Amino acid sequence: MISASGRAAGFFAALRMTVAGVGLLIGLFVHAAEPEMRLSPKKVRDEVRTVVEAQLAALQAGDFATAYDFAARGIKRQFDARLFAAMIRRGYGALLKPDRTDLGVVRDDGEGTAQVSVIATDRQKRSTIYRYWLVKEDDVWRISGVMLEQRPPRGDI
Repeated sequence: MISASGRAAGFFAALRMTVAGVGLLIGLFVHAAEPEMRLSPKKVRDEVRTVVEAQLAALQAGDFATAYDFAARGIKRQFDARLFAAMIRRGYGALLKPDRTDLGVVRDDGEGTAQVSVIATDRQKRSTIYRYWLVKEDDVWRISGVMLEQRPPRGDI
């Protein structure tokens, strides 16, 4: 006969395995949904960098209307220009007044989706990393999303 503590240990072991399995399945689904990316050819790299750098310049100048112009149609359907500006101020403050920004390697899927990492470094040398996603709309690259990848460690804030 199994004791109550033995049943509890078995229950928690099964629970841990179930949670780990669900996490693995979620990871597989997320990875399957992300397009296969490759190093972009020079033309794509230059076009993507130009769009991202122009939006960053507009954000740093406080020109949210111009920054909004670089957004993809999907973003514009979700946010009008006023909500876009509020979202940037609340969630992407590191992009507004960085001491320096650096763009990483541009990758694309060859079918109109690209991504590039942006590192925003403040005056205290703390870096925040974002992943920019872009889509090709009417032969022009537009920013379809920006995801926080890494913020400075809490002790540095």
